[in-house]
Amino acid sequence: MSEVFRVCPNCGQDVAMTARHCGECGYNTQGGYPLEGRNNLPEVVAKVGLPVAAGLAGLALRAGLQLLQKQLPALASNALSRNAPRPPAQPRKGRGSRFIHIRSKWSVGDRSGVWRSGEEEHTIEIDDG
Repeated sequence: MSEVFRVCPNCGQDVAMTARHCGECGYNTQGGYPLEGRNNLPEVVAKVGLPVAAGLAGLALRAGLQLLQKQLPALASNALSRNAPRPPAQPRKGRGSRFIHIRSKWSVGDRSGVWRSGEEEHTIEIDDG
C-alpha cells in the first residue's frame, strides 16, 4: 500500500498523513502551530525583531549624540585651558598696572548639524595704583 503525503504549509516538505508534525521544520500540520520545545523563534517575533532592534539602535545613537553635544563644549574648554600657552608674567615694580590676557576658542552646533566656531582674545588691565 502506498503512503499518502501532504505538503507542510510552513516549509513545503512532504509530510505523511499520519504524522502530526513536519519532520523538517516541526510545524504542527494538524493544528497549524509550531512544535514546542524547538529553538525556532515564532514567525511574528522574527519579523518584528529586526525593525525593533534597528529602532533601539537609532534611539541609542540619538541619545549618545545629544549627550556628546552637551558635553563637547565643556570638554573642549577644559582641554584648551590646560594646553593653552600662558603669557609671560609681567614684572611688578611697586604700584603699577597688571595685564591679564584671555584667549578662548569655542564651537557651537545646533540640531540640524550646523557647527560654528571661533576664537576670542581679551586683555584686561588692572591698575594697582
